[in-house]
Amino acid sequence: MRILFITLAVAALLAACTEAPNDPRGNIPPETYLSLSPDGDLRTTTSRQHIHWWGDDPDGFIAGYLISFDNAEWTFTTRNDSVFALSLSGSDTTYSFYVRAVDDQGNGVWDSDGPYGAEPFTDSNGNASYDQGEPFIDLGLADPTPADLRYPIQNSPPVVRFSQGSDVPETTFTVATFSWIGTDLDGDETIREYQYALNDTLSPAAWKSLPRSTTFITLHAGDGLREGNNVFYLRAVDIAGSLSRIARMPDTSGTWYVKEPKTELLIVDDYGPADASAAFYNSIADTLMGGRFAGADIFDIKTGASSTARGKYLPPYTNPTFIETLKLFKYVLWYTDNDPTIDVAQVALPEYQRSGGKILYTAAFPESAIDPRGGITDYAPIDSLSPNPILFVPSGTQAEAAAESPGYPTLVRDNNGVPVAFIRDMYRKINARNLYRFQESTRWTGQPVVAVRSGDSRFILFGIPLHRFNGSGKVGELIHLIFRNEFGVQ
Repeated sequence: MRILFITLAVAALLAACTEAPNDPRGNIPPETYLSLSPDGDLRTTTSRQHIHWWGDDPDGFIAGYLISFDNAEWTFTTRNDSVFALSLSGSDTTYSFYVRAVDDQGNGVWDSDGPYGAEPFTDSNGNASYDQGEPFIDLGLADPTPADLRYPIQNSPPVVRFSQGSDVPETTFTVATFSWIGTDLDGDETIREYQYALNDTLSPAAWKSLPRSTTFITLHAGDGLREGNNVFYLRAVDIAGSLSRIARMPDTSGTWYVKEPKTELLIVDDYGPADASAAFYNSIADTLMGGRFAGADIFDIKTGASSTARGKYLPPYTNPTFIETLKLFKYVLWYTDNDPTIDVAQVALPEYQRSGGKILYTAAFPESAIDPRGGITDYAPIDSLSPNPILFVPSGTQAEAAAESPGYPTLVRDNNGVPVAFIRDMYRKINARNLYRFQESTRWTGQPVVAVRSGDSRFILFGIPLHRFNGSGKVGELIHLIFRNEFGVQ
């Protein structure tokens, strides 16, 4: 019996190995699946979509996916997700997304005209066509019923805000700069343009358009800045025509005041101590050149300044705002204490001189002014300053016209008891000319140079505070002669 049982089992096994199936099963295409948005609600959503998908092949492996937004043109990817920026063509748009999983059971031959386009390959020689031997991904069957999902896109209006630290000062001349940042949940590239208006938002004609790439603008009188109170309004417009909320500068119900130049002379007040210096220079300007500059404008750049803060009337941008403000005037009289605002002068005064402006600058200089990396030498007609300052200039000290600059009156240190310090011998540039020297004294060596004129007579530098050297009452006469002889004012 045992022998009979073994014989029958072997026969059955041989029959099973040699008998072919009556109905062989072919390759089964994969199935594809799409996830919903994270909250499972696609009634409305934004134009930037992170879409996830996956596939399952019951008799093989997934080689990749074909994706499409029109169920006609397909793109192959091996990824299971991607972020898409769905362009807006109106206030609301609906997109349909399709994805087909593809298995790896291809025919081993590159297909150039399959139902979903050519199979992907590596264009090794860069000729934009498949060549024999170039590696390709051999795709098999694709899911005949793609997974699809509709994405109703609701347009989000853009947002615009002014850049931090760009607030316009409470008072300016007819130059003001504005800087802003625009964003949009649908993608910043959906911002079509910016629009701004001065003082009036009701009239459609009041709004001026700016390209999307413009986020910084400087306005002048020709752009509508007017004497008196002003407000700057800004908004963004996206490609669907949606408007942002209006941003306002100043950002409260207030305004900023704009002054139109009264004369061709600007007095830059870079002086901190509370004394009579402002009245001194104002009175000189009122009588200068027969009253031609009476009522000259004053630009206070020192009030509110500290070791960590700029003067409160200085605009946020030296370039271009402060430079363009100086260019409103032909002449600048800049006076300062022994802590001049050198960083602003370094940027502004060279450009102002190149534009044809003429400068009378009077100051005493601390240690920072002789920094070899740059300082007053960047903008004034000197190569260097003496590293050893005169720490005290006694009353009665005389400053005399240099031999190469005759005809200017002798200046005398006043005796009002206010100390004068940080006076340094100045070494002129090769094309400049010495203008004033101190008289000889046991307090210093020789006759230190305390005033220099540039070679083109556009910059007159005094290394002493002129209002402290009016003991002989000659500073007014000196400034008159400088404007006539050096600046050419008649």
